[in-house]
Amino acid sequence: MPTRLSKLSIGRAIDHLAAFGDTDVFPHLIEIAFLSARRDKIIDELSKLDLDLFQPAQAIETIAPKSRLGFRIVHQLPVLETILFTAAVVEIGADLEKLKRPIDEFGPFAYRFSSKPSSSLFVEDHSYRAWLEWQRAFVAKNHFTHVVLTDIADFYQRIYFHRIENILDVATTKKGINAFIKTLIKQIRSRQSYGIPVGGSASRLLAEAVLSDADSALADEGFLFTRYVDDYRLFLDGNQSPYSALAFLAEQLATSEGLSLNAQKTKLLKIDDFNEFLSSQLVDVSDEAEQSALYQLNHALYFEEEPSQEDIEKLKALNLLEVLEKELSEEMWDFGKIRAIFLGLRLTEDENAADFIVTRLDDLIPFIKEVVLLLHELPRGAPFLSEALRQAIVGQLKAGPASSVPTIRVWLMELFLRGCLEIDHRGLVEIAKDETLSNRHSLIIRGLNNDVNFFRRNKTRFDELNGFEKMAFLMGATCLPKDEFKAWVGAVKPNMTRPLDGLFCNWIASKPGELADLIRDRGENRF
Repeated sequence: MPTRLSKLSIGRAIDHLAAFGDTDVFPHLIEIAFLSARRDKIIDELSKLDLDLFQPAQAIETIAPKSRLGFRIVHQLPVLETILFTAAVVEIGADLEKLKRPIDEFGPFAYRFSSKPSSSLFVEDHSYRAWLEWQRAFVAKNHFTHVVLTDIADFYQRIYFHRIENILDVATTKKGINAFIKTLIKQIRSRQSYGIPVGGSASRLLAEAVLSDADSALADEGFLFTRYVDDYRLFLDGNQSPYSALAFLAEQLATSEGLSLNAQKTKLLKIDDFNEFLSSQLVDVSDEAEQSALYQLNHALYFEEEPSQEDIEKLKALNLLEVLEKELSEEMWDFGKIRAIFLGLRLTEDENAADFIVTRLDDLIPFIKEVVLLLHELPRGAPFLSEALRQAIVGQLKAGPASSVPTIRVWLMELFLRGCLEIDHRGLVEIAKDETLSNRHSLIIRGLNNDVNFFRRNKTRFDELNGFEKMAFLMGATCLPKDEFKAWVGAVKPNMTRPLDGLFCNWIASKPGELADLIRDRGENRF
């Protein structure tokens, strides 16, 4: 019997991608504009797709900055695989949720699946900010002596595939959906027996389910705890040994999941010290105006939350660049706080930020997404369009970290794609790098630059491109004259045989001269 996704799950997946994007790592795929424009037709076609016969395409696997000097493995899925993966997990989302501890226990706190029909996949009021506030209230009404703080080392990329298989088999009887999810993950992680796709919401739900056994073991042993993704807090009274509690969790993760705790981030705090720790994350009394304003921004870095106008007004009274300079001078960087500062700079549109970025670009590379989004928000015509900034960006693309880290590279190229900086055909050739993410951006930038001759010369080589590049070529080629473009799309359409290819060709054929609008329609500024 064929395995098919329900129209409801496909529709919710599309709505989620249109509202929140396909990833929190890379710039959103421009194809997202297609999802919104042809939603009903996409749902109709994909609801007829037999997943048993569908062979997922390979994803792009690369690295992205994780810390000051660290990196993590990340994945960019094609838009079709992103829809199907998200819809498949939505299909079994309620079943996965049943594996977790009851929601009113506040153990596993983050990314609780919501069965309500909404563009969000998650229960409201379970943000990181809400987690901090819950801990403070929980400690205040109990009599704990110590709190253990720890997290899992390289959580997403160390999840064993056989554990995902077991979770899916236990969670639901929908064997066809299970088989498809396993096939897709195998295809993406073909070289490894561990790790799941990093960057999208579907993986978050799977990762949460993986820790359900360890959570239940803690609860059954009588430990009071809470967890936000891979961050654990164990609350202990005078009769409980901190070492024993930590050893119990470490053993559960090692034997059941093949995971280990991060020794460098493991701390044992007396309850008074823990309260001070929470206060430092909420409001620092020694600098209350600054800390409270920045704290109010932290929640905006998580799904579905927006800073209020009142919060924005508070920020305008602060010298955020001075605060940022101070944070960067610290030996240990507070990544959450620095990201909040960047968001504050975006909201206040501080034109002096561009000069700061030019002088500190090397140091800011781990925050390259935040840097690009800030520059994009600055008013058009402001000094940030300076030659000094353009030279700094090009220099990074030629010889800096961007020359070897595709994720950094593609974010820097966003500045040209968004029109924040200009680059001509010769400039594109100078920064050229033969890898898929860069090629995609180069093709789209050429389209924005109306490089008609390039697309005319290369139309005959279209079939040599990979799937990611074909979509970008089609979008970039919208700079061709209307009749020429429509005729060429009609000629290549018969050779594009994957699901949605025909719909995409029909849609893009009607979009000559509208590339800039399509870029805006992907909703990138919701980051």
